[in-house]
Amino acid sequence: MATRKKPHKTEQSAPERQQLPISAARPDPRGVPVENEIVSPPPNPELSKGQALAEILASASGWNDPVPESRRTERSEEADGARTGASRSGVRGQETETADAASEKDRTKPTKKSQPAEERGAPVPEAAAEVPEASEHPDRKIISRNAAHDREEIREEDLSELTIARFKEKLQSGRWTCLQLTQAYIRRIKQLDGRVNAVLELNPDAEALAKQLDDNFDELGGLPLYGVPILLKDNIDTGDRMVTAAGSLALRERRASEDAFAVAKLREAGAILLGKVNMTEWANYMSWDMPSGYSSRGGQTLNPYGDYPVGGSSSGSAAAVAANFALGAIGSETSGSIVDPAAACSVVGIKPTVGLISRSGVIPLSLTQDTLGPIARTVLDAALILEAMAFGDEAADCSQPQRPVSFLPGRDDLPVPLKVGVVKAAAEELDAETSAVFEQALGGLEAAGIRVRRGLELPPYADEWDGTVLRREFKTAIDAFFAAQPEGTAPADLGELIAVNRENEASNLRYGQQLLEEAEQSGGSLEDEEYLTSRERGVRRMGAEGTDRALTEYDVHALVFPGSSGADLAARVGYPLLSVPAGYTESGRPVGLLLSGAAMSDALLIEIAYRFERAHRARKSPETFGRLSPTDAGERS
Repeated sequence: MATRKKPHKTEQSAPERQQLPISAARPDPRGVPVENEIVSPPPNPELSKGQALAEILASASGWNDPVPESRRTERSEEADGARTGASRSGVRGQETETADAASEKDRTKPTKKSQPAEERGAPVPEAAAEVPEASEHPDRKIISRNAAHDREEIREEDLSELTIARFKEKLQSGRWTCLQLTQAYIRRIKQLDGRVNAVLELNPDAEALAKQLDDNFDELGGLPLYGVPILLKDNIDTGDRMVTAAGSLALRERRASEDAFAVAKLREAGAILLGKVNMTEWANYMSWDMPSGYSSRGGQTLNPYGDYPVGGSSSGSAAAVAANFALGAIGSETSGSIVDPAAACSVVGIKPTVGLISRSGVIPLSLTQDTLGPIARTVLDAALILEAMAFGDEAADCSQPQRPVSFLPGRDDLPVPLKVGVVKAAAEELDAETSAVFEQALGGLEAAGIRVRRGLELPPYADEWDGTVLRREFKTAIDAFFAAQPEGTAPADLGELIAVNRENEASNLRYGQQLLEEAEQSGGSLEDEEYLTSRERGVRRMGAEGTDRALTEYDVHALVFPGSSGADLAARVGYPLLSVPAGYTESGRPVGLLLSGAAMSDALLIEIAYRFERAHRARKSPETFGRLSPTDAGERS
């Protein structure tokens, strides 16, 4: 059986914060408190509201029906043909059409080329157009017809650590509008993203969609994510004018014909898709030498807290949320790709049980381990986003039953008391600074009324990584993905992707493509003895003999790890993980607390994290980054 030791992600040094070489074929790679203590979940919105929203927003922006009856992986040639001549939002270096030009006639116009931003050393993702500030809504029952004087300007400090609950309070009182918040985030991204390089492109329709939501407040204002701006990882399809490329220049012209199923659910819940964010190219499955947060399409994403590793592969999702660029973001995880950057960037990341969220319309890595998951600044906000995305896709290849479950904290049907176990090996491997933060976090768990048991023993896992499963599954999954794409929009298969990269080595292969080549050589068979043996062994060792045994033997409800050191243990069996900020070292590096549980224990992990968050209150906004002036935005330290 072919095995190899996987380099530990936390051992990567931080990317240098300096200007990297610019290639003509590649964009410039640039280099606190918890307030909303809601303990009872709000009532679920009626389906009719989601249907109404779908009709309103589809009419406004022209994106496709958010709930197609067919599988998301099936592509419509007719839809793609209609899209060929459509106006497209550009990746870095292109200027998007304005939202005012969102009529059907204007959508056939080609995009314009932009001039380099004066205040930044690299092209800036342009906002959709200048949409006038939303006017008063005479139909709002909460606001009087003459209440325009109650409207408040959204200041930069208002965006710092903003939560969904606080935004909804402002919205319900009439002081803010969806359009105001969307425009405020767009301004902040354009001013400050030069320091973090998280955002690949802004949705050219975001402001128009926000205005439509404002205009339909009475009908749709009760939706759970009404007006909430959310950023998406670059491997998640949107059936609009944005590109979905998994960070690869080989897919830089690819625009999906349909929303991913989870994206459709976000739209139905009222969310505004603000843009696409950078990721480690091909979900960190391209080269061992590639640093987390780098892609040929987007360059290097940096950690808002300083010269520390940003984590990956959902690097842009975590960095953008940490930098207060949106209320939340969506990442994806195969093995640590949500919880690793969440820990590195001091945000909350939930990797749900594989199968809770549909994978239809997501560029794949693994057939058995992939999942989407939310990233936010608080546990409650992450849970709200998770609840909006979970379940509903009966056609998808999901391993879990499609039954409604509430993921919001404050449930009264969970065990009393809650108990967690600290994995001995992981705790003993820490340096002195990180160990001190971890010990304080364990004290925070105890202060929250959670019993902490130390010294749990597990079978060896940290150095045990068998690449057979991922090599075979990636080859099979990515070939099927390419085969479903309209001709001319993507390579025909993995072999052609490798060839395209070689032909454009200067722009596409800064760090090589060793993992792609190994996957191609594997043949992709999922039926031979080597694959089946490796798969069975991983599930048994990490599941029945690992997590399941430890939970039962030590009588605890969840395992606790520092950072993301337990991510691989949960990956092979599709178990849930949750990373929550634990604190900071003396030098300022963020440290996360990782919770791991059995299948379908997502709600339990959320409850533990929520109680810990309220008791420990560790997260701090990256204040130095947040105070940057617009004139500083293009400089690099």
